[in-house]
Order: sequence, then structure tokens, then C-alpha cells
Amino acid sequence: MTHTLELNDIRKSFGQVDVIHGIDLAIEDGEFVVFVGPSGCGKSTLLRLIAGLDDPSSGDILLRGRRVNGVPASERGLSMVFQSYALYPHMSVRQNLSFGLENIRMPREEIRSRVEDAAKLLQIEHLLDRRPGQLSGGQRQRVAIGRAIVREPVIFLFDEPLSNLDAELRLQMRVEISNLHAQLGNTMIYVTHDQIEAMTMADRIVVLRGGRIEQVGRPLDLYNHPANKFVAGFIGAPQMNFLSGTLDGRVLTLDSGMVRDVPVAEPGQGETVTLGIRPEAVGVSLDGHGDEQITVENYEQLGAVTYIYGVFPNGESLTVQHAHQIPLTRGQTIGVSFPTEAFHIFGGAGERALEMQR
Repeated sequence: MTHTLELNDIRKSFGQVDVIHGIDLAIEDGEFVVFVGPSGCGKSTLLRLIAGLDDPSSGDILLRGRRVNGVPASERGLSMVFQSYALYPHMSVRQNLSFGLENIRMPREEIRSRVEDAAKLLQIEHLLDRRPGQLSGGQRQRVAIGRAIVREPVIFLFDEPLSNLDAELRLQMRVEISNLHAQLGNTMIYVTHDQIEAMTMADRIVVLRGGRIEQVGRPLDLYNHPANKFVAGFIGAPQMNFLSGTLDGRVLTLDSGMVRDVPVAEPGQGETVTLGIRPEAVGVSLDGHGDEQITVENYEQLGAVTYIYGVFPNGESLTVQHAHQIPLTRGQTIGVSFPTEAFHIFGGAGERALEMQR
């Protein structure tokens, strides 16, 4: 496959503050790649460097093999959709879509064709003569995306474009942007702090923390095989449970009391580790049988699924995602069981995932 974009040892500093620490990444032609991470991790800064809105302090940015460091944003062949719609309020939708093309003196007939094609693709043909103030939030976001489409860019760049929408609209727009990618086939880079957006939209996810890449991979690869505790905790909702313990040889002893032989590739020597287990992997027994017992502090009955929030006698908490309806009361004691095949064990420098012999 062809690399649309290559980042080679990209670093960025603002004065004495280093914010991007040597990032290497290759994005293939037609990929939908999502940058995800907590606030301040550097994802938007990295997107601005790709766009040409900021210059890297060092390293090379290559677009289809061409080094573009120092090339103005307007000459990179990219289109960016921001969190704010940034539409011109005094212009109609049609004028907003065509304005950028008029500035580069594109022939009028070509502009008309591109605007009409984009409007049809986004199903906003009936809105072309309205102004932004007459549109809903979702409609304005479609216009902002349409403005990017008419430029026919090499790469679409999205900087948290759904943050200003309510939950129902965010879901709808996630589907629409994914469908748009399938129809256009362009390379897309999408920045979000929402791991659900990342999981549902991406071909590959780039997880960032502190200006560094923690892991790159397909959504389910990151979910099933996180490289470290940070990625394990960031990807997945509800969040993975983390329980403290020690590993001596291949015997895991949790602070909450459970002792279990675990198939780690490298035996431990009594060091502190963390057991990670997804909420949906935890078994539940109302009669109290299981590997351990927890006290139910709270629960949420959603019909198709039940979330249980419990606490061990040592004070550690546990979230359970039960795939059925189940009768519960606050304060009751229930049994929970942990299948070994669902274990993730983290330890050592960087709380990396220990290799398991499955």
C-alpha cells in the first residue's frame, strides 16, 4: 500500500516546553486513522503540524513521499474540519461551500458541479439557499464537512468535530462520517478524546499520552491486546477493572484475597502487579459463590444489560457488565468469578502487559 502520510521523528516545543516527543507514524492511502487520548496528550497539536498550521521543531512530514515542512497549509492539498463550524453567517450554504474555490479562481462551472455533488452526498441540497443561523447543529456540521469535500483533498483532517453536538446527533454524525469515508475512499485523520468514537470509526487507532504514542493498532486489537495499563484503561467502556496484587513465580495473589495460577511467559519474583479484567468478563452469582465476594454499592438496569458497581472488603472497587436482567439491592453481597483466559497482567516499567501463554 502507498503511504499517504509519513511522520519521521516529529518533535514540537513551545519555548522550553516539549509537547511532542519524537513521533513516527505511517498512514496508508484510504485509511481512517483516529488520534485518541486525554486532554493535553498532543493529538490536536499533531494534527495542526500535519495541516501546516504549526511547524515541527524537528523531524520530517512527508505527503505522498514529498517533504512538506515549511509548505503553507493552503498548498498541502488537505482539508480540515474543526470543532467550531467556522461558517460565514452572512453567506448562504451554497456561498459557504463555494467561497474557498472562488478564492483560488476555479472555473464557475467546476465550482457549481463540486458544490452540488457535495450537497447531494451530504443530503443538504434543500439547504443550499439558507444561512447558517437557520440550520441545526447537525446541519451546520454537514456544511462544514461539505466545505472540506469540495476541495477534493488528499487527506481530510477532523479536529473533534462532534464535540458541540448532543449525544443523539453525535451518534448520527459518527455513522454519516463513516459512510462518507466508505463512499469517498479518501484518507481521513480524526482527533477525539472519545474512545467510543475511536472504536466505532477507525481502521486504526493511535493512542497518545504526554506527546508520545502508546500503541497503534486496529480497534479490537487494542481492546483485546493492550500494550500497557494506560491503553487498557483508556480503551473500553465501562473501563477495565484494575486489581492490585503480587506475582511470585506463576502464582498471582490479589490484595482482595484471590490466589490463582496464571500462565505468564516470565515468572515473577514477588513484585507488585496489576490484574486487569473487562467488566463483561466477570461472572456473577447471587448466592455468593465465586472466586470472591463484593458488596453491591450501586447498579444500573438498562434492560438488555445490567451494570453492577461493587466493592471488595479491602476497599477496591469492581464494575460488572452482566448481559441479562438480574434482581439486585444495594448493600447485598454477591459472588464474582474471574476466568483466567480473560486476565491481563501489567507490571514493570511503564506497567506493560506481561506476555500470557494462552
